[in-house]
Amino acid sequence: MTQHKKENQTLVMGLHCVHEVVSHQPERVIKVLISNMETELSARKASLLEMIKKKKLEIEKVSMKTLDRTCDSKSHQGFVALLKKRETLSLSSFLKNEKETSFVLALDSIYDPQNLGAILRAAECFGVDLVIWSKNRGASLTPVVAKTSSAASEIIPICLVSNLSTAIQEFSKKGYFVAAAHLDAKSESLFEFKYPEKTLLILGSEGEGVRPLLQKQADTLLQVPMYGRIDSLNVSQAAALFLAHWKRQQSL
Repeated sequence: MTQHKKENQTLVMGLHCVHEVVSHQPERVIKVLISNMETELSARKASLLEMIKKKKLEIEKVSMKTLDRTCDSKSHQGFVALLKKRETLSLSSFLKNEKETSFVLALDSIYDPQNLGAILRAAECFGVDLVIWSKNRGASLTPVVAKTSSAASEIIPICLVSNLSTAIQEFSKKGYFVAAAHLDAKSESLFEFKYPEKTLLILGSEGEGVRPLLQKQADTLLQVPMYGRIDSLNVSQAAALFLAHWKRQQSL
């Protein structure tokens, strides 16, 4: 990282991601870094730049190399927003506000930033109330995660916990039904499952899946039936299916 980012700040990169943050949370934007290499902007970039100016946000033109170093990535498309770091929720504050219906997504050992970003995007699109994962067993919220999530990582409620198993126990005490995604012959089919009003769904990492300790804490194990020759979905694809099935049941 360069001198642009401080400890209490974060970065988002890419046209769509910067657009979402400027649109929905302009008060968090410290400045927008823009490549000084482009003399003629595309219609999309020109529209975003006009929005940034209308919001009266600070703009700084820098080299492409500076943007690359700032984000540790070349996927910024010439636009990077420097933000005040968001506050994540505490478990106790979330559980104090009891709801009759609630859906929480728990992520176990999701280290791949692309997967984390895609899961957060699906969670925001389908209206998940909270996403939780362990501080020590998962990817950090990086510019790559933010870009992959289309800025959902900066919008959706997130809680980082010290121990995921202990956190799940707290949800169980508050009446949450705990389900774990696990591909196994004994697991219940998602398509035959009816989500309870308050549900916590655990998703595990590629290959490893949900750890046995967390499987034991679940009230049921769920799987998405496979009908082709490939035996499983990517975890972010599975997340979208689980969440779409939940949201469809809510609308019936």
